[in-house]
Amino acid sequence: MKEYLRYLASDELEGREPGKKGNFDAADFIANHFKNIGLSPLGEDYFQYFSISSGAKAGKENSVSFNVLIERPGIPVDKLKPVERKWTLGEDYYPISFSDNASFSGEIAFVGYGISASNIGYDDYEGIDVSGKAVIVLIDSAEGRPKISKFKEYSELKYKASTAKSKGAEAIIFVKDQGDSSDVFIPLELVRFFKSNNIPVIQASRTSLSKFFPRDRQLYLVEQEILKEQKPKSFVLANTTVSVKTDIEIVEAKVPNVLGMVRGKDPKFAEEYLFVGAHFDHLGWGGPNSLYRGKKPQIHNGADDNGSGTTVLLELADRIAKKPLKRSVVFFAINCEEMGLLGSSHYVRNPLIPLENTIFMLNLDMVGRMSYDKLSVIGTGSSPYFEDLVDSIAIIEELIVSKSADPFGASDHSSFYANNVPVLFFFTGLHSDYHQPSDTFEKINFEGMAKVSDFSMKILDYIGNNEAKPEYALVKMDFKDAMSGEGAGKGAWFGIVPNFEDNIFGFQISGTSAGSPAEKAGLKKDDIITKFGEKIINNLYDLTYAIREHSPGDVVEIELLRDAKLMKFKVELSRRGK
Repeated sequence: MKEYLRYLASDELEGREPGKKGNFDAADFIANHFKNIGLSPLGEDYFQYFSISSGAKAGKENSVSFNVLIERPGIPVDKLKPVERKWTLGEDYYPISFSDNASFSGEIAFVGYGISASNIGYDDYEGIDVSGKAVIVLIDSAEGRPKISKFKEYSELKYKASTAKSKGAEAIIFVKDQGDSSDVFIPLELVRFFKSNNIPVIQASRTSLSKFFPRDRQLYLVEQEILKEQKPKSFVLANTTVSVKTDIEIVEAKVPNVLGMVRGKDPKFAEEYLFVGAHFDHLGWGGPNSLYRGKKPQIHNGADDNGSGTTVLLELADRIAKKPLKRSVVFFAINCEEMGLLGSSHYVRNPLIPLENTIFMLNLDMVGRMSYDKLSVIGTGSSPYFEDLVDSIAIIEELIVSKSADPFGASDHSSFYANNVPVLFFFTGLHSDYHQPSDTFEKINFEGMAKVSDFSMKILDYIGNNEAKPEYALVKMDFKDAMSGEGAGKGAWFGIVPNFEDNIFGFQISGTSAGSPAEKAGLKKDDIITKFGEKIINNLYDLTYAIREHSPGDVVEIELLRDAKLMKFKVELSRRGK
C-alpha cells in the first residue's frame, strides 16, 4: 500500500486537481492497476467521462466607467456636463468570481457592510431604497475576521450579494475596508452553487473608489463612524452614476471516473453488485476549499484526503481479484468529490450497472490517520442488519467503532443512498492537516490502513457471499444537513438533502430527511424550490440565508416546481431533534 500512496500523494501529481494533468495521471495509474490485476472494464475501457467547469478567467468584455457631475460655483446642476472616468481592469477593479455576465447603468448607493439582520438589530438597508441602483458594500480586508464581532456570520460575500439582490439592487461593487490589502483583489476562481442572478458584481480598488465619495462623507470617515457607533450610515452618492459590464469565461474540461469489476463466481448472484468507492481527486494547489492561509501557493498532496481511501480501494481490488466473491464487485475510483460529489452524482444519473442491481456501496474517505484503533462507521441505519454486522466484525478485528445510523454526509455514499442503495462509510477522523498542504505521506498510519482494509474485506466478504442481500432502510435521522440554518441565524431546521447539480433557476433537492419539516410538508426528491417565504431562491446559498432569517415554529410558504408544475406548500420549521 505504501507504494500506491507514495505515488498518489507525490508532488508529481500536484494535488490531483480535476482537469489538470496530475488528476489524469492518477486516473491512468488506477486504470492500469485494474487492468494489470485482471479487473474487467464496464465499457470499452475503465473510464467514464463527464464534463465539469474547471476554472474561470476574466473575459475581454469587462468594463466600468463613472459619470460625475462636478459642481461649479454659479452653475446650476442641470446645466453641468458629466465627466466620464473609465476604469482599467486589474488596476481599478476586477470581477468577483460568482458574478453573472451582465451589465448595469444607473445610480449608486453606499450600504455599509451590506447586512440586514433583525436578530442582531442591524440593517444597512433601513431607510434607503436601493431598487434599480448599484450598491457599494464593505468587506473585511482580513476575510472572516470582521472588526465588529456580531457581523461575523454575515461576513460572507455570497450573503452580502444575496441580501443586496433581495433588496432590489442591480449591481454590486465590493470594496475592502481600511487595511494593508485594501487595494488587493480577490483572484478569480470557479464558484459552484451560487451566481449573482443576472447582476454584475465587481470588487473595486479602495483608492480608486474613494475618489467618488463626497467631501463630507469620505469613505474612511463613514467607515469609522460605523465601527464606532455600530449604526448604519447608508446614503446615495449624489451626481454620480456608474456603468458596469462583467465578462467571466468558464473553462470546461472532461474528466474521468475510473471503474473496474471482479465478476461474481456464483451465477445465481453474479448480477448483484457491490460497489467499493473512494474519491481520488484533491485540491491541486489549493483553491476555494483550502484551509491554508499562507501567502505562497503550495501543493495540497491530499495523502489522507483521499489518497488513503484510494489506496485501500486498490488493496481490496488486489484481494478480491485473487479470490472473487459470489456477487460481483465494482471498484469505483471517483472524481470531483471535492467539487460537490460531481463524479458520484454523474454515475448514479448515468449508471453502467442498473441501480436496481446495485445492492451495496462501501465508501472509503480519509482512512489514513487511525489512532487508538478507532474507526468511524457511518450509515449503519441504511440496512437493518448493518449495525450487528459492524459490531461483530469490530470485535474480531479488535477495533473501537463509533457508529452513526445517518447514511447521508458530505461524501460520495450520499449519492448512492439517495438512490435507494444501502451504504457504509469508513472514516478515521478529521485532523489539523485537513485541506492543508501539510496532509502528506509521512503522516499516514499504514498499520491503521491495514486494519481498515481487513475490516472492509470482512464486510465485503459477508455481504458478497451471504444468501440474503441487504435491504434498504429509510433512516429517521438527526443529521446536520447543509440547509438546516442551525449554528447561524435563529436555529431553524428545514431538513432537505441538497442536490449538488447546477440549475438554471431555483434549487433542486435530492430528498428530505425523515421526520423533518420538509418531509412533513410534502417535499419530494427532485423538487426545485423557487421561493422560500418572501425570498426568491436561485441556489443553495439563497436557501441557506433565507432559513437563517426564521425561527423554530415559523410557518413559511414555499413555492417549488415539480414535474414542471408550480406548487405551493406551507412548512412549519422546527429545531433539529424536535
